[in-house]
Amino acid sequence: LFFFLMIRRPPRSTPKPSSAASDVYKRQGINAEYMGYKMEKGPMKLYYFDMPGRAEGIRMLLHHAGVPFEDVRIKFENWPAEKPKFELGQVPVLECHGKQLTQSYAIMLYLGRLYGYMYTCPYASSEILAIMNTWDDFNMKFGSAFMPQSPFEPAQKTAMQEEFFKTDFNFFMGFFEGKLKAGEKHDYLFGNQITVADFYALGTYKQMRTDPRVAGKYDTQTEFPLMKAYFAARLKELEDKGKAGPFKKPKLSYFDMPGRGEACRLLLRQAKVDFEDARIGFQDWPKLKESFPLKQLPVLEIDGRQLVQNDAIMQFLSIRYDFLPMKPDKYYRVIFLANTVRDIYDGYVRYYFSGLPEAAKTKMETDYFTNSVPVLLKAIEKRLTENKSQEYLVGRKYSMADFYMLGVSKWLLLNPQTQAKYEPILKTVPVLKLYIEKRLKDLSLIHISEPTRPERISYAVFCLKKKNKHQKTKT
Repeated sequence: LFFFLMIRRPPRSTPKPSSAASDVYKRQGINAEYMGYKMEKGPMKLYYFDMPGRAEGIRMLLHHAGVPFEDVRIKFENWPAEKPKFELGQVPVLECHGKQLTQSYAIMLYLGRLYGYMYTCPYASSEILAIMNTWDDFNMKFGSAFMPQSPFEPAQKTAMQEEFFKTDFNFFMGFFEGKLKAGEKHDYLFGNQITVADFYALGTYKQMRTDPRVAGKYDTQTEFPLMKAYFAARLKELEDKGKAGPFKKPKLSYFDMPGRGEACRLLLRQAKVDFEDARIGFQDWPKLKESFPLKQLPVLEIDGRQLVQNDAIMQFLSIRYDFLPMKPDKYYRVIFLANTVRDIYDGYVRYYFSGLPEAAKTKMETDYFTNSVPVLLKAIEKRLTENKSQEYLVGRKYSMADFYMLGVSKWLLLNPQTQAKYEPILKTVPVLKLYIEKRLKDLSLIHISEPTRPERISYAVFCLKKKNKHQKTKT
């Protein structure tokens, strides 16, 4: 009975759009808004038996992504009592905030989208799904020959097992060997980085190796050298991930000011990500500059990599933490607004750090505040008023566009040092002004996590003290 949990094929397709199988495919390429909640905001629990089986690929994916989760392993003797707790009466089940995700295939695809192990390109997605489905075909053949509950006589089972290794094993291993040959470095089943297809394959491989007859065949076969090397290398990769010690929290490096890095900080805080907010003093920058790619900031260190370019970092984080809708119309609006906001601070940087003579610089400044900023803010307010919910710039929850807008608000629009120049323009966009004030209050942005240099106060505290001092002077 329990072996069927590993070999059972997920439904491929059904004619009814409301069916479970149809929903699995409809969710591909759609963010967590479709499901009504964000999984990464709370502790996850993965329920399965104390064996590899159909949950092993999910475990591997979560470990590889550095996602903390509770690995709940149910003993077989306790299953009858536990079974009614699960929607379909089966496991694996991934639980977050009391909600249950079922069907291992759907869970794998969802987590793959969420943590960057699934391509968004339709062709690439179809290739990955084809590989996963072929592993299911392989599992079905394996289960028919090796499952303990098989109704066949011992002699017939032995013949089926011999036939499996003679025909089916070679056929499917040959197929996967071909996928590795097609890769540039033969490291992964598709593409040049690990995907859900690899976790699916490694989970199956680990389960099958629990049977000594199968383990021996894998270890001694020489017909498929790439597959043999693939299993060894990928399992070592996962093992090395486990030896790396406790999960290292992301580190965002930027100057001790809002600037371009503020949108990243706001996004990470809203996603409740525990990250290191490394604030670099201007006096320290010359000696640290050479240690950063492109010799510029912000830089995000995450998953053992250094990510550069603010817009690229923002899109990466927005996809990972569900702040970038994948529906084309909403996606366009978010990107449009993010770029429009960027024009506001790009224009400011262009004149402020121009290095031009004072007269030319003043002319650029006048043009910026007279012709540029009003047009940009009105365009943003127009999209805000067109949104059904004027609580957010796009849709009914935070998106990447909101963090761009609030980041530039903290840096320029509401910064005590520059606020006087932007205030008259903000009065011409009252709906946007109200939105900014409301969202800043909602995020409690005055409370900034301590920077890595505790001897200096954060920029937000500096601004608050200056504002209080200014108010006391007026009274």
